[in-house]
Amino acid sequence: MAMKSQSRIELIDSLRGFALLGIILVNVTFFTTSLQTISYGVDLWSGWYNELAMLLRGIVINGKFVLIFSFLFGFGMVLLQESNQAKGRSFNRIYFRRLTALLLFGLLHGIFIWYGDILTHYALMGFLLMLFQRCKPRTLLIWSLILLLIVPVLVTGASLLSSTAGQALEPMSQADARQIGVYYQERDAPIYGEGTVAQMTIQRVNDFIGSIFNMLLFYPQILGMFLMGAYFCKRRFLHKIQENRKGILRLVLIGGSVGLVLQLVISLTKKGLPFWGEAAALFVGAPLLALAYIGTFALLYQHKLWKKVLHWFSYPGKMAFTNYLLQSVLCGLIFYSYGLGWYGKIEPVLQMLIAVGIFALQAVFSRVWFNWLPIGPLEYVWRLFTYWGNPLNRGEKGKAASVHEAP
Repeated sequence: MAMKSQSRIELIDSLRGFALLGIILVNVTFFTTSLQTISYGVDLWSGWYNELAMLLRGIVINGKFVLIFSFLFGFGMVLLQESNQAKGRSFNRIYFRRLTALLLFGLLHGIFIWYGDILTHYALMGFLLMLFQRCKPRTLLIWSLILLLIVPVLVTGASLLSSTAGQALEPMSQADARQIGVYYQERDAPIYGEGTVAQMTIQRVNDFIGSIFNMLLFYPQILGMFLMGAYFCKRRFLHKIQENRKGILRLVLIGGSVGLVLQLVISLTKKGLPFWGEAAALFVGAPLLALAYIGTFALLYQHKLWKKVLHWFSYPGKMAFTNYLLQSVLCGLIFYSYGLGWYGKIEPVLQMLIAVGIFALQAVFSRVWFNWLPIGPLEYVWRLFTYWGNPLNRGEKGKAASVHEAP
């Protein structure tokens, strides 16, 4: 029984570490490119290798790993709920403090380190997630599917029912988009790459506010993946991989094939794709592919050889909160003016190599850290808020924190 519990914890921690790798591969671009330039879909770099790197990232990485992180957030809520109920603790009070602390961390991160913070959005959606804590698995699944499909259904319906709405949703011309994107890049490069701390802070706050409004469209998707993770946890799909092998395999095959086709459509025909088609491919394809990744990872983790390799993801995954914020600090030191000032100077291929290098260092750092201490530094602070000065349980002082205590 202990072996099964430990294996389960390692799998979830490893998945979380895997998601961290995908997240930094995406986020690194936002540290060297204007938010508006990215929003308009403008490619600033030429060369077949850069175009190939950006194409592969768009198909395989963009938008998928943050959804895995979202899935694990909902999964972790159920684990935390079960753990605290077993100990006779008030889950609502503990989780409310936990989310409040997460919100504070997110605001500090977004204002003073990097505008693309995701913690703020997770905290806000986490308060809504609490409303579903007592729901049965079937109810969680139904609400998850509704939330995941609501945006593409509404956009598609508006486009098909009203020609005026359809025209309003159509993207602007490539020439106009590029002109606007280049303008914002030329505006932001001197600020982030060469500006003073005060100039950067003002711009970062403006971009943080802009990113919050940009993310509002994705709130249903985030909450939907929260609920999908909670559903998987309550149904014990990842607790008992072998018993659910056939179902997981079907999820990998169907979700992976359909999701990949939709991502290929949006990546290869994006310039001629109507907005409703782009929304359908984005909001349906990305979650399907993210679930396929989760299923594939879980199945591979059952094989000894693969487990040895994938287990390395568990070290950064056990202190994902610390490593997520550390990624922002390190990228800031590389790309912003208070560091190397490489903003706008590094092409996509090198950006991705830098991201992989940072994650590799984090994996080694995390492995060494857990040789000496049972919990990550910011995880420790987070627990101080959550448990009011009781960051470690007696039984956890000689081992890493259990999975439900990770972000």
